[in-house]
Amino acid sequence: MRSLESFYDGALEDAGRCSRWFNTFFCGLARIVLKPLFRYRFYDADNLRHLPSDTPYIIAGNHFSNLDPVFVMLSLRPRRIRFIGKEELFRNPIIGRMGAWVGGFPVKRGTPDRTAIRRAVTILKRGELLGIFPEGTRVNPSQQESESREGIALIAQMSKVPVIPVRIWGTDKIKPKGSRGMQFPRVVLRYGEPIDIEQFAHVPKAERFAAFTEEVMKSIYGMEHPERGDDL
Repeated sequence: MRSLESFYDGALEDAGRCSRWFNTFFCGLARIVLKPLFRYRFYDADNLRHLPSDTPYIIAGNHFSNLDPVFVMLSLRPRRIRFIGKEELFRNPIIGRMGAWVGGFPVKRGTPDRTAIRRAVTILKRGELLGIFPEGTRVNPSQQESESREGIALIAQMSKVPVIPVRIWGTDKIKPKGSRGMQFPRVVLRYGEPIDIEQFAHVPKAERFAAFTEEVMKSIYGMEHPERGDDL
């Protein structure tokens, strides 16, 4: 059986028939299950779907639920996207292998993980899409001002790839804090305009990464809900 590292380091299209088959199967099954439950809808994703398959972008979103990456994956089909996920998820032998098959790879939180950064930059230089949740962990909507990590800025700088923000509404209500069961709110995703770190070349080097990360988070949380006309 192939090692997980071979999936982490290999290109999506070269990861083997098993990975391609499982990715297609997983997204198809997720669509069948999640569409009637969450009645999801995606806005401003068409331009991304139809870009040439070798056009790289970093997709950065807010993070309320473990289902957030799945909704982003569905919104970008037929393009595939890879995600950086917390290392703890990949310690489970079943979830870890499934995550590797769909294109995920781990990062050690709370410390500069050079291996994860190297993988992320390599992925982007190959022309693939990379998904990151800059907050690093799921947050409560009332904690939107929580400190965001600056790894996304380092990856953007090293790869010379723009960041596209995505705002996710509804997933914070799937399993509210203190609730024992799941709920099934409507989920909406909306994509914003690309943000290039080169726009911050005039900012002093010591402050550039923080300024860029702050701009990304402002772009995410500053989007208006496309169906209600207000920020939820």
